[in-house]
Amino acid sequence: MVMASRRGEHALAEIDLWLSKIEADTIPVDADLVDLATQACLAYGKGGHEAALNFADYISYALEKRADEPLLFVGNDFSQTDIQAA
Repeated sequence: MVMASRRGEHALAEIDLWLSKIEADTIPVDADLVDLATQACLAYGKGGHEAALNFADYISYALEKRADEPLLFVGNDFSQTDIQAA
């Protein structure tokens, strides 16, 4: 979205090509992922916790919890949660 807003809609095709080249997986947001993201919001969201996670952070949190794999991140937000750091 940021790329499209900065470079125009043609950037979306470039992103699709890059994702194809690196053989990235697309993970659908299903009800279980939404539940995990909601838990992140309630536990660590802005206004309720020092981590002050945002919407994108909730999804990252949910994916880490589902996969039970460490999360690579920078900054202090996730370090204030129960996330496994990579």
